[in-house]
Formats: sequence, C-alpha cells, structure tokens
Amino acid sequence: MNKSILKVALNIPIDNLFDYKIPSKTLVQPKKGQRIKVPFGKQEKIGFIHGIASNTKVPTHKLKPALKIIDDEPLINKELFTLISWVARYYHHPIGEVYATAVPLYLRQEKTLKIGSMPKESFQQEAHKKLTKEQEKGFKKMLSFFNQRQTVLIDGVTGSGKTELYLQSIDRSLKKNQQVLILVPEIGLTPQIYERFQKRFGNTVSVLHSGITNKQRAEIWMDAKQCNLRIVIGTRSAVFTPFKNLGMIIVDEEHDPSFKQQNGLRYSSRDIAIVRATQNKACILLGSATPSFESLMNAKRGKYKKITLKKRVFSTPLPKTNIIDLRVHSQKQGLTKFLIRAIKKHIDKNNQVLLYLNRRGFSPATVCLDCGNIEECPRCDTSMVLHKSKKSLVCHHCYHHKPWKKICTLCGSESLPLGEGTEQIEISLKNEFPSASIVRIDRDTVTSKKQRTKLLNQAKSGAGQILLGTQMLAKGHDFPNLSMVAIINADQGMFGSDFRSSERFAQTFIQVSGRAGRRKLVGEVFLQTYNPKHPLLNTIISQDYNEFFSKAVLDRKVPLWPPYAHLAALHAESTQKNSVFYFLNSIEKEGNDINLGNTMILGPVTSPIEKKAGKFRGQLLMLNTNRKELHQFLNKFCSIIKNTSKTNKVKWSLDVDPIDLS
Repeated sequence: MNKSILKVALNIPIDNLFDYKIPSKTLVQPKKGQRIKVPFGKQEKIGFIHGIASNTKVPTHKLKPALKIIDDEPLINKELFTLISWVARYYHHPIGEVYATAVPLYLRQEKTLKIGSMPKESFQQEAHKKLTKEQEKGFKKMLSFFNQRQTVLIDGVTGSGKTELYLQSIDRSLKKNQQVLILVPEIGLTPQIYERFQKRFGNTVSVLHSGITNKQRAEIWMDAKQCNLRIVIGTRSAVFTPFKNLGMIIVDEEHDPSFKQQNGLRYSSRDIAIVRATQNKACILLGSATPSFESLMNAKRGKYKKITLKKRVFSTPLPKTNIIDLRVHSQKQGLTKFLIRAIKKHIDKNNQVLLYLNRRGFSPATVCLDCGNIEECPRCDTSMVLHKSKKSLVCHHCYHHKPWKKICTLCGSESLPLGEGTEQIEISLKNEFPSASIVRIDRDTVTSKKQRTKLLNQAKSGAGQILLGTQMLAKGHDFPNLSMVAIINADQGMFGSDFRSSERFAQTFIQVSGRAGRRKLVGEVFLQTYNPKHPLLNTIISQDYNEFFSKAVLDRKVPLWPPYAHLAALHAESTQKNSVFYFLNSIEKEGNDINLGNTMILGPVTSPIEKKAGKFRGQLLMLNTNRKELHQFLNKFCSIIKNTSKTNKVKWSLDVDPIDLS
C-alpha cells in the first residue's frame, strides 16, 4: 500500500497530528523524525514527521502538500522518538509541544549544523580515589544491581563520597564504549561537577544547560547524537539529549524539585530518566542524602535497590545541632546574641560560616503601625516584598513593583518592614562584623552566569568568611573551610499547607547542615525556631533521615497522598472567579460520570494562592492507588475537557505527579 500521507507534529497546543501530502518535487525519502516545513493557515511552520500513512480523514481538496522535507536523515533518532511518544502519552500533552521541549530552539528552525569530528579523546587525567570499606561494599552491590537491570538508589549522608561512586561507575561504562548522561538540578552546580568530571575524564565531558547559547546547545545535542561526546552533564531538559549508545544515566540530588517543570509540559526529568534507562537497557543511578519519599517507598517495596552510605569519607562526625529557642532568646534583625557569639567563635578560628534563609529581599512584608494594613500585590493574593536597596516593593510571583514610600496606602500612617530577608540579614551582619568579608548569594545578587561563578569562587576559596544565601547556596556545594551552618528561620519551612512541607523542610535542613564539617573540621549547626518541641524536629536533628521518613510518611497513608497513591491535578485560571468554578464544577460532575474505577476526585478548591498575575485559580485533584487506572481515567477525562465549550473563558492545564499544589 502506498504511504503518501505525512502525519506532522507542530508546536501548537492541540493534540492532533496534521496531515499533509508529500512534497511533489522532493527527492528526499520521508522518514519519522525528520524536520518538515508546512503551510499552516497563512503561515509556514517547521514541524516533525511523526508518522507516514496511506489514508487520511481530511477531504482530498483540503489536503495540502508539505513545502519541504528539511533533513535527509531523521533529526530525531529511533530511541528519542520512542521517548517523546511516551512522554506525550504519560503527561497527556500535545505531541508537538513535546517535540518543542525535546529539541533545542536552533534545530526547530530551518537550520543545519556541520558536525565535525571531535578532538582525540583524553581519558582519566586523574586517578581513581581509593574507596572506603563502606564505599567498596556499596560499589560491588551497585555493579550487581546494574547487571540485573535494576534502578539503583544511593542513600548517602552528605560527605559520604557519592560522587566518587558516580565517577567509577562512569569509567566502567566508558570502557564499554558507552555514553553517559548526568542530570543535576541547578545550573549553579554544573561548573563544579564539570570541573570534577573533567579532571577524571578529560575532554570527553560536555555541559548542557540554559546558560549556553542556542547554537551551542544544538551543537552539543548533535555531537551526542553522533557519539562524538561520551559524557553529557545537564539540567532538566538534558534528559532529552539523543545518544547513539547510551549506557548509563545518573540523577544527582534526585529529590530536588527543580527536576520537575512547573509550566507548559510539566514533566519530571528524574522520572523520564528512569523510563529512558529501561527503554535503552541502560544503567540508572539515583543519588541523594535525602531521597524523595517516592524513591524511598519504591526501595521499600523492592522496585528500586538501595545502597546506604552512613559514614563520611574523612570520618568526620555529622555536625552537632544547637536549637535556639526564640521564645527565650530575643532577636534583632533576624540574629540572636547567642547566634552572633557562635559566628564570632568560628570566624575567629579562620573558618567559614554559612547562614541560610530562603527569603530574598529586605523584608517579606510591610505593615502599617496604625491600621495594620499589609501592602499586597494588586495582581496576586500575596504581600509585596520590600527591597530596601532599590526603595521598591516587589511581588515575587508576578514581579509587579512600585516605589516604597514608607506610607500606608490606606490611612497614610507610617509603614514599616515586617520580618527578615537576606538583604536585611546582610546589613545586620555588616553591623556586627564590620571587618568580615560577607558573600551573599541569591537571585538579587546573582544577575548573570559570570556573577554566579565569581561569588561561588569567593565562597569556595575561603575569601568569604560569612556566606549568606537562599536555596541557591544550599544545594550540593562543597566548601572545605565551612565549620558552621545556621538556619535563621526554621519555622518558615516547617509549617506549610502542602502535604510535602515536612519532607521539604527535612531535606533542606539535612542538605544545608551537611555543608558543615566536610573535611577534617568538626561542624556545628544552629537552628532558630519558636517551636523547639515540634514532634518531628528531634528526628530531623538527629540526621537520621530514614527514621524521619518512616514516621512522617504515615501521615499520608489515610488521606492517600503520594507515595501511597498516584496524583494528578487539573489547574484552571481566569480573570473571572466565577468562570473558574463554573468550569471546574461542571468538569467534576462529568468526571464522576465516567469514573468506573477507584479514582478519587477531590474539589474543586481554590489554589493556595488564589489569585496570581491577575488570574483567579482553582484546581481538582485526582488520586488512585493504581497508576494504570488513573491514566485510563485521565485519557477519558482530558477528552471530555477538550470537547467542552466551558473552556471558553478558562485556561486549564493537567499536572501529572505534581510536586507543588500552590
């Protein structure tokens, strides 16, 4: 049968593939995965051939010929084609937008790259480090699990030498002429990891992240496809890098929420990595000092194989934690006298101190002394953050801003800062330690890749005696001279509406505190809180994350929150609040009509932040203990939504396996 109909995926928010005739004058044989130029309305678009068929439902007189097949051979290889198709099905997302996510922007245009041969590879510039007995035992287990094609989870305390196990397992893959993909959560971690890996493997390593140009990204992408690159280190989207002979995937800090895309195609690169490894019969290794509850539950159920590293490489004990009760110790600009004395003690010994506060700006709110009014964003249901250096109030959700005039907009009385951010803590530190060098790392100080590198180099070299920052500073960095860590406001993370709040706090605490005492220095941790007797706090402080998991996860068992069930969230937003809930109520009723399985539909409810960027927001939650049943329901449910007229005034999106319900 003559196959002359091209099924084309276009980057538009519609599920359909679009049918075109093969260009009449083309000499190129059409194949799946080739780029193709097609007419679309009054425009011309670049898409991808997703299929070739012998018939079409489009009337003959309406079927247009494609304009041009751009590639002689498929840009998308067979392995990536299979992955893209799976992602579209699993996340119930338009296939054309999945292609757009997977392929670098430069290659989504009518452009080609000349890929030459790479310079002669240089391997193993740095010798393997000798493994400790615990590492050696873990490494042998890892190889055994790899031979069984098992997903391996390394649960190792901070400083236990997980990276060395990564390096030695990579060496094993390279000796088999295989390629390796390493996923890291943040762009800030890639230079550090790249340096470490380059010392070991020479010029076989390349980095793929949003901080490089579109052309550079495309070149690395194509080099990996041609097997000119052996090791690729990248952030979230690097999971779609094509490989000719992929042998291993490593997901470092696998618990990190940054691996989940929060808009558009809401994919988890960690989860896709696991699926991709299975499809490629490649080894898959997940690593963290604080694994996600889902990963720990998978290990408990035998789905993953867990390797535990309880000891630090340098035999340095885990840091001792000191709780500062803010009911007893008063604070000024976020710092107690107790904490100030501790900072002084450590910097007097020429050691470094790290202060963690996941709140940038001077103050998270301003309050009127007379009427109590808190200045709110006119477009969001949230307070505006004071940035004193810029004399500005800024919404951190929609970035609406206005001048700070110290006057209440309701009554005209004096308005003062309420609470502390990193900007205020820095001022306080400069007052207390005028001769100390202070390095602040947050989104306000890191305005470019160059600035990020500069500040991190200052921190790592020891030039910065006091380090102050947000999550940006806390993740995965190794500071050799750091002997003390302080968490300025533990209560900020301990209490939250999300069912993952306690998990996130425990991960943050252990990750941040684990920066202290990584070499031969004995570390100390200080934690300021108004709730020193919180039921889970002592478990967290003991640094026994697995014990914390075994207690905290039980809170999710009865309400069937993940990992006891699989979750999907239907989000809706509109400029009209009534439109949101008319849509969600209608869809909820239709969803219950088709729900023949055990899928629970919860809601509709307003989102925790009801209004954001001028849009009212609501959601439905869908839970099922059986993943297959949930997706069968979602297939029918999405079909109903797409065919309803009730979406006219509402923008909706589906989030499969959400990690943030705000």
